[in-house]
Amino acid sequence: MPKNSQSFVGHYNQFKDKIYNYLLYRTGFDKDLAEDLTSEIFIKAFKNFESFDEEQHFQAWIFTIARNHLINHYRASKKTVPLEEVENILRTKPNELGQKMEVERIIKIINEMDDNDREHLLLRYSDDLSNNEIANLLEKDEGAVRTQISRSLVKLRGILSSE
Repeated sequence: MPKNSQSFVGHYNQFKDKIYNYLLYRTGFDKDLAEDLTSEIFIKAFKNFESFDEEQHFQAWIFTIARNHLINHYRASKKTVPLEEVENILRTKPNELGQKMEVERIIKIINEMDDNDREHLLLRYSDDLSNNEIANLLEKDEGAVRTQISRSLVKLRGILSSE
């Protein structure tokens, strides 16, 4: 296996679960679709790995590919992501039913927020990307991302306190 392939395998092992989770949240928790898209994304990334600039962060690069691939998938299929589905969200199960219900309630509220708020919150707190990585992915200024996340959190807190 060439050195470049070995490097790619290391990146794949590090980010395959993150990309899968990113897609799972955005496909209405359709596990099969998320798995198929994850495979397609990593195949596309492998084919273009020669163009990857090692000075850049692989995470930003692979998330950009994933985001663009998902957009193209929905354009081609003209489907929308069903926001109502909240089952099987958690990869690790909380010990108490109350915690699980609270997390499900928060995720349901996030999924009902506008696209911009939802995308920023999921990228930051579900996908665990930094503000800088989100800015690179969305091609925005880092300060604008920080402001948007802050505003989205204020909206989320307002919704949670009014219920």
